[in-house]
Amino acid sequence: MMKLTLVSAMAGYAAAFAPAPMQSSSSTALRSSVGDNLNGWRPNQDLPCYGLPGAPYSFMDPLGFTKNKSISEVKRIREAEVMHCRVGMMAFMGYFIGESTPTIFYGTDVHHTIANNQLAELPIGLLLPLFLGINFAEAYRATKGWNEPGSKSLFSIRESHYPGDLGFDPLGLKPVDNAQAFAEMQDGELNNGRMAMLAVAVMCVQEQVTGHGVLENLGF
Repeated sequence: MMKLTLVSAMAGYAAAFAPAPMQSSSSTALRSSVGDNLNGWRPNQDLPCYGLPGAPYSFMDPLGFTKNKSISEVKRIREAEVMHCRVGMMAFMGYFIGESTPTIFYGTDVHHTIANNQLAELPIGLLLPLFLGINFAEAYRATKGWNEPGSKSLFSIRESHYPGDLGFDPLGLKPVDNAQAFAEMQDGELNNGRMAMLAVAVMCVQEQVTGHGVLENLGF
């Protein structure tokens, strides 16, 4: 089961960075540059999700989360998806690093406690900085992209905010002069994140059922 999951995850990563089909000028919702706050995205109500990147091959929304939604609601849904994708990718790596590499808390003896149980074993002295860091990060994200309570409707994204763009790019990976390149990078991030969320869910359930870590279940 886990071998199939890992192979699927790796395949998803490779597919996510495959060149996306080029769109014609009549259907694209991108500007020719990303010099504005919306990274070259021009909302188009005739396209799924108003033309936001994220469906390089086909659009799939079987449960209708974005059906008949306003642009503000679609941006809020995409913001949540991007954030969960990023957390999912970090969690995917965290399962392997936290269980199978030397750590400050568990020392050099591997395998450690399974990842599902590690958080509960941490002392307050380590949990407090972790929770404070999460709170500060969320407060910054809310200040950056969300309307202040009372100014407009609750839980709404600023008109000038592009979902998931917090202005944090220490490695300079974001394309700054090519809207198509930005859209392809966004496609890759979302596809990697979606696969990571599925993989983490499978690993979490497997560890709860078997009581063994991911690599232990694979025979390592």
